[in-house]
Amino acid sequence: MKVAILESGKRVKLSDDAEIGDIVDGSGHILKKGNSLLNVFQRLRYSLYRKVEEHVDYPISSVVGAVTLGVRYEIPYAVKGYFLLSGLYPFLAISGLHVGIVMGALAGIFKLLRFRKPLTKASLFLLPLMPLTGLPPSAVRAYLFMLFISLGIENYRRVSPLYLLSVVFLITVITGEVSLSAVLSFSAVAGILLFASSGGSKILKVIKVSIAPFLFTLPVILSTFGTVNLLSPLSSAVVTFLFSPFLVLSFLAEVTLFKVPFINELLELTGFYLLRTSQILFDLSKGFILYLHVPLWLAGTCMVSMLALFLAGRRNFLLFPPLFLLVYAFFTFHITEGKKLEIEGWRLNSFRFISGEGRVFKNCEIVSDYVLPVTRKFLSGNELVDKRTIIHSPKQRER
Repeated sequence: MKVAILESGKRVKLSDDAEIGDIVDGSGHILKKGNSLLNVFQRLRYSLYRKVEEHVDYPISSVVGAVTLGVRYEIPYAVKGYFLLSGLYPFLAISGLHVGIVMGALAGIFKLLRFRKPLTKASLFLLPLMPLTGLPPSAVRAYLFMLFISLGIENYRRVSPLYLLSVVFLITVITGEVSLSAVLSFSAVAGILLFASSGGSKILKVIKVSIAPFLFTLPVILSTFGTVNLLSPLSSAVVTFLFSPFLVLSFLAEVTLFKVPFINELLELTGFYLLRTSQILFDLSKGFILYLHVPLWLAGTCMVSMLALFLAGRRNFLLFPPLFLLVYAFFTFHITEGKKLEIEGWRLNSFRFISGEGRVFKNCEIVSDYVLPVTRKFLSGNELVDKRTIIHSPKQRER
């Protein structure tokens, strides 16, 4: 059975002759056939995703599809929640981290085979495979940046990575692809590059590089989403050690069309431990998940201060403005405690609530028309009451 997800989020059944690129109505009937040539990569992409589902157990298959093919709609609610609240959600969206890991692994293989300019060859090898990601702006930005880096390094030209990042940012602005995710991406990478090239002891440099993405994106996150996991830099560092082999194995399994059982078994093993680790990290850090919303003007002032420090050459002071912003937010946030509330199920169980305004409630009794089991874990500091489980007395039933 073929199913399509409409823009409204509704799922409709399709006829057997329906293909990707076809235009359908609300009932699933084909209104217009798509151009098979124009949609060849999209059809190949979803055909490959079907192979992922056939050879890899769910829900690991859904994560494989998300991090390699950009197909994220089948990731379970619980998995999304664990990653989101642990500060690990960027791992589920194809970004610079993903492109860098795969390109680095390929370059390592080419280097072992004694190929000249392995980074450049790795970037060219990935080029025809990029359309299979669905070409999200984050993946395109990351690929361009890594391509420029590889060309600069292997042609023995001293080009600043920050300069290349600014070139990619300029391209993003010109093409009109500047979005919230783009701002977060560029901020995180800028933080890493600034402190990776800084002086000082190696230990101090590693610490700064680890926390830089968190602090450089903090003003945007606090003014837009409000929710922050204070232990997310530590969680990200832990998960990276598992995610890197998982991503490389996902790529290898797809390239070999799942014909190598050993790779498939290793993929499922690393996938299991990746998902299990995300749950453990959530359990360990849930006490550090806070809703610290700050006004836009204050976040803007913080970012302007960071820019001024950078232009003044005060790189060692760049982390102070976001740290001050975090301290301010921590001492001004409020908790709603001990209240009885009634919230509709669609809202209570939504990611917007559990990762946003829902974080301000503590020791509250929240009544809803339905409660998903995992929502109880996400909002464990409260008593969630499902109306369907309330047993009424005979007199109440008569009423």
